[in-house]
Amino acid sequence: MKKLTKEDILKGKDRQETVHIDVYESSVVIRPLTDGELSSVFAVIGSIPLKEDGTPDPASVDITKNFKALRLVTSLGLVDPRLSEDEVADMKFGVPEFIGTRILEISGISPNIKKKT
Repeated sequence: MKKLTKEDILKGKDRQETVHIDVYESSVVIRPLTDGELSSVFAVIGSIPLKEDGTPDPASVDITKNFKALRLVTSLGLVDPRLSEDEVADMKFGVPEFIGTRILEISGISPNIKKKT
């Protein structure tokens, strides 16, 4: 079994993926977020309400916080083109959420859901 090295750990954010955006008829390049970046995203969302069975209830998260968090995720995870949060907010509706969701997926945060935008 291979021993995990410091270089292996730090190259995780170097992984890149090209994602096609149908509404722009173009592609963007994204990368996974680091632990520190994800902490910033979770700070935007705040505490996630729990269902009666104790599992997280993402449906109860304030929609405004959810959109803001996904814009932050998109801004942090876009490699090409690089965009600020304000620039991400100027994208066509649904695109930052699509890109942000894919970035969270490759960061290991949310399940891999295939969806077109």
